[in-house]
Amino acid sequence: MKILYLMTEPFGIGGVQSDVLTLTEDLTAKGHIVYVATTDGVLLNELIGKGAIHVDIDFHFSSPSQFMRALRQLREVVRREGIELVAPQSVRSSMVAYAALRVTPYGYRVAATGRRVPIVTTIHNIHNPKNFKWAGRILRKSADFIIFESNYERNRLLAHGLPAKQSTVIHSGIDLDRFATATRTADFARQYGLEPGRHLIFGIVARLSEEKGHNYLVEAFSKVVQRQPEARLLIVGDGPLLDQTKAQVERLGLQDTVIFAGMQRDIPSHLALLDVFVLSSTRESFPLSAREAMAAGRCVIAPRIGGCGEVVDDGVTGLLFTSADVDDLNAKMLTLCDRDTVAAMSRAARQRAERLFSRQVWVEGDEKVYLDWARLPASAAASVALS
Repeated sequence: MKILYLMTEPFGIGGVQSDVLTLTEDLTAKGHIVYVATTDGVLLNELIGKGAIHVDIDFHFSSPSQFMRALRQLREVVRREGIELVAPQSVRSSMVAYAALRVTPYGYRVAATGRRVPIVTTIHNIHNPKNFKWAGRILRKSADFIIFESNYERNRLLAHGLPAKQSTVIHSGIDLDRFATATRTADFARQYGLEPGRHLIFGIVARLSEEKGHNYLVEAFSKVVQRQPEARLLIVGDGPLLDQTKAQVERLGLQDTVIFAGMQRDIPSHLALLDVFVLSSTRESFPLSAREAMAAGRCVIAPRIGGCGEVVDDGVTGLLFTSADVDDLNAKMLTLCDRDTVAAMSRAARQRAERLFSRQVWVEGDEKVYLDWARLPASAAASVALS
């Protein structure tokens, strides 16, 4: 099956990009041909290395002319490449797909079925509360079927015009083996001035941007270290608020206890350094970083927002706190300064990741939806299964 993913953002660091990398690798291995329409980004070469055929289309339109250019480019690619299923990864790209393949006259039909190309959208998150009020109605019209990563996002859109029968929830998964095999080594820890066993290491892996709430985390940690002087905070990531966050650390006199690791691709090894993973966001849907931390056998502190409660079992695999509440976050961090509690929750976190966030179950779930909607003849489906 020829699948064309449509992405609104450039192919850089991000949860959606990570998902598409995994789907590309696994679906290609299953015999499918994967195209990804996106603009350039730091991970584009890695995407191509996973087997994707890159198509340069910008779906981040801000004018009618840009919308029409994306529409024309999409129609051309679908016809030229014989695409059998279009898989937008956002409401915006779904709108372009609908306009290109349904609204304007377009005679292309999938050769194997004689049908129009199915549009199966995946919704990862809709952060702006204004947007989900109309997103349900748009998707009802623009997509044949919708896959949601979380019940949280699906329920929001069901309340705003999306029929339940038009969608399902498939949690995106984690390569559990990749995170389980990473080990904490003294040599690697020393690169950051850390001594596992002596230092109690909190950490976050996230882009340093406003919605990730690093300022709340740093302030909460400043209170933790007053009572637990051997505590350390490892910040992994880069972004527009890096300098501002470093200035806050200096202002609070935390230069010896907060470590900035910068942007890293070897996330498992950095998660292995931690005792406790902290997500301090003010906006989240179904956080990949928290699921990766649990796959690495790390308990998680996360805000009580979005789909975080679907990820973290409060009191079992970690703790939930009131978003942007420094005192509540500080209290939860102090609770997890007890190493026995951390050890028990970390074991439970890995078990929950194995049960709910398997990469194989996720990819097979998406593939089944795609095949159901593509309705390819048995011979074509069999050729994929045998590849």
